[in-house]
Amino acid sequence: MQYNELFYIIDIMMRRFDQLFGDIVAILRRDYAGWEALEGFDPPYYNQAIGQAWHDDRLDELLFLRYVSQMLACTGDRALRLELLPREGYEPYGPGFFTRRFGDSLYVTALAGETRLAIGDRIRAINGGSPAHHREVIQKNFFYAGPDAPEREDWNGLLKMADTVTVNGEVVPLARYPRKSPHPGPAALLEKDVLYLRPPVLDAPEAAESLIPALEAGPLRALILDMRQGDGSAEEAFYPLLPWLCRRDTPLSGLLGPSELFVNYTPLNCALRAAALEAVPGGEPYIAELREKAGRGFLPEDSAPEETVVPGRGPEQVVVLTDTWCRGAGESLVLAAKSAGAALIGRPTLGTLDHSGPVSCRLDERFIFTWPTAVTGEARAGRGMMGVGIQPDIYVPWTPEECGRDVLLAAALEYIHNA
Repeated sequence: MQYNELFYIIDIMMRRFDQLFGDIVAILRRDYAGWEALEGFDPPYYNQAIGQAWHDDRLDELLFLRYVSQMLACTGDRALRLELLPREGYEPYGPGFFTRRFGDSLYVTALAGETRLAIGDRIRAINGGSPAHHREVIQKNFFYAGPDAPEREDWNGLLKMADTVTVNGEVVPLARYPRKSPHPGPAALLEKDVLYLRPPVLDAPEAAESLIPALEAGPLRALILDMRQGDGSAEEAFYPLLPWLCRRDTPLSGLLGPSELFVNYTPLNCALRAAALEAVPGGEPYIAELREKAGRGFLPEDSAPEETVVPGRGPEQVVVLTDTWCRGAGESLVLAAKSAGAALIGRPTLGTLDHSGPVSCRLDERFIFTWPTAVTGEARAGRGMMGVGIQPDIYVPWTPEECGRDVLLAAALEYIHNA
């Protein structure tokens, strides 16, 4: 192969990464439901970083994914996601543990494969630099939170890129582990009439239905619902639990929050939704509606559920444990519980309910990009919950003590006993 031919092939590859980056930016500025309020969005900075990596002969799929993921993180919207399509030799990975910042250290809060660390270990340095040093020198904020909100920071992205952490004076080389999903804890009768539940991922009603026997087993004075790691993609999945959140009969619409929604009917969004409906029996009328609305931009759409009444079967007291990692359908469940009069104890939830209606598009044989297409009226008016979340009634700041003791569960029991 001649030098000119080799240069031509490399140039084609560079233009392809440039094109992928341009496609992503165009989607964010046109099809993404939150494009009107984009903050911290600086494509030229990341375009330059990608170009420099190519110039230094370092650019590959994983590095491109890393740069784009950092750019998306700077928007604060965790529903924006670029992923590598499944292929041989690659699967999504993490550092094998989770952390939380307190002061100028990270503390290991959970393990996900890593065996050389223990819960409660104090990480004083990443690649030789303190957490404060990294926050200072990293020019863009891809921690999903400002430096004054350490409880909301996500250090997983930086730890995935790091080579070492310093724990107890020892430098520990980092490894890659398959990314793990949250898992449910068992139902437990903490006292003779106090039931503790941690719902599984809310992707289908069957998940919540599996908890009903524990709720029906006997008379309850109090229910503690642990939503600290609440997650899921289907709001309807938690409907079977709603009667146990309500002490009296309650309209469903009164539990689920504001119903005003604006859907961004761009040609691409409509085409992707129509393609997904082609295999759905009875989907033809919806496809025709999408074709009619394509290109009309944001249109209001009432998302209120059918007017039904949820029968009140809840105990005298319902307490919900909340934390920053509660998101998606799990966060909707917290909002429903709060509307029903439950007491929320812990930290604010993640704040993912501003946007909904995600669609995904393959950019080529390697990547898939996902973005939401609908935004609530509250968020569009500047009153959204991104970066804020659902506020607890009793705020308990995170401290390293929680690595060895369930502080929030103790606070919930104290609340029940003193009420």
